[in-house]
Amino acid sequence: MPSDEMINIDIGGTPYTVNSTHLPYFHSLQSFHHSSGQSTTPLTHSAIPLFDIAYCGVEHGCRHCIRMLGTDLSQYHTLCDTLDFLCVDVLGGRALDGIMGDLKSGKAQYELEYKYYRQVKSSKGLARDAAFRLVYLILTGSFEAKVRDSQKVYNAVLFVVLHSEIFKYCPRKVVRDAYEERFRVTEKQRGKLELWPAREPGVGGRRAEEDVTSEVLSSSSDECDWDDY
Repeated sequence: MPSDEMINIDIGGTPYTVNSTHLPYFHSLQSFHHSSGQSTTPLTHSAIPLFDIAYCGVEHGCRHCIRMLGTDLSQYHTLCDTLDFLCVDVLGGRALDGIMGDLKSGKAQYELEYKYYRQVKSSKGLARDAAFRLVYLILTGSFEAKVRDSQKVYNAVLFVVLHSEIFKYCPRKVVRDAYEERFRVTEKQRGKLELWPAREPGVGGRRAEEDVTSEVLSSSSDECDWDDY
């Protein structure tokens, strides 16, 4: 990786080494300092709201943003503003259909092989990343065909709510809350959502929902809070 992609910067008193291809704002900031003759070793910047969470999500997968934020929807508004400020391509060119495809990748798939079906490994990490992208799209997206788009988004939300084996408490709760904040929920839609309520782990005598992934993150990820939700 070319060294000029990596930028040392102090943000609100905390040092970071950021990849400017993932966080284009800092590339622009560095270029501005160069052109104006200001020192760039290291760059300094005032505190950026929830930057540590944005940085962790960009570097290690945006599903970790949900793990770190929990279910306070107001925090997701702040985080989305920060991601936009940093010029992060959260959706990676995906529209709603692409996000739905990623959500479904968390389900076990089967393929026929010599007259027998064998299970193909699912991608729960990609599906959980998609849950955050769905929240981001709901909170920041522009929906021209309000009624049609509302139904398509609802279908994606319902998929997340239904599949507790893929999406644990936090993503199911915040995806639903984001939808209910942005769109008008019909009684029929609400009735379906209420059939599978997202219950907080340990509440109501239920066994705590564990969000265990097979991923082992490198020691460079120790800035992130890996508490499961």
